[in-house]
Amino acid sequence: MNVEEILRKIPAFRSVRLDTVLFESKYPVMFTCRNGEDIYLFICCLVSADKLKWIGTKTDYNTLIRLLENGITIRDAFLNVTDEKLLIEYDGRKISCAICNSEDIPDKLLPTAGEYMDAEEGEFTEEIHLFKVRNNNYEYRIKPYISSFWILSRYSENIRLSDEYFNIDLKFDREISFNIGKVANRSIKYA
Repeated sequence: MNVEEILRKIPAFRSVRLDTVLFESKYPVMFTCRNGEDIYLFICCLVSADKLKWIGTKTDYNTLIRLLENGITIRDAFLNVTDEKLLIEYDGRKISCAICNSEDIPDKLLPTAGEYMDAEEGEFTEEIHLFKVRNNNYEYRIKPYISSFWILSRYSENIRLSDEYFNIDLKFDREISFNIGKVANRSIKYA
């Protein structure tokens, strides 16, 4: 089975390339594909004599790195970046692709809740290094006063501003995200 050739039958994926196989059996079960500048995470959720089914999502390198470092579950990595998901079905002759929201995907098609990659130490070292090289996200730490840290992170199309406040037993996280195009119109006031 050539996953690339199958996915290229979808008009929006004519130039898709299989990028990294994260788990495979006789075929790629969980893998990433690049389509232009975008990176997608795919999971094969059904294989039968009649058809194959995948669910796919646009993702980012931060999510993939956290997944491979066992920082988030497989389900969280899949549901994380965008609410729009792809349901792809192939019967050996024709392919169908439907776009749906996360909440519309049947639970049985999603990865099992609470499951991590359970990677052994060093198992994904090369993949993590590759994803870090490709990652064009930046993080700036600003310490305006002793009890609060502001973190400004640039994640490709978004800027995230978060305030981490630590007070003995209490950890309070507040996060504000907005599109880079709109960030110039925002001002941040410090105490």
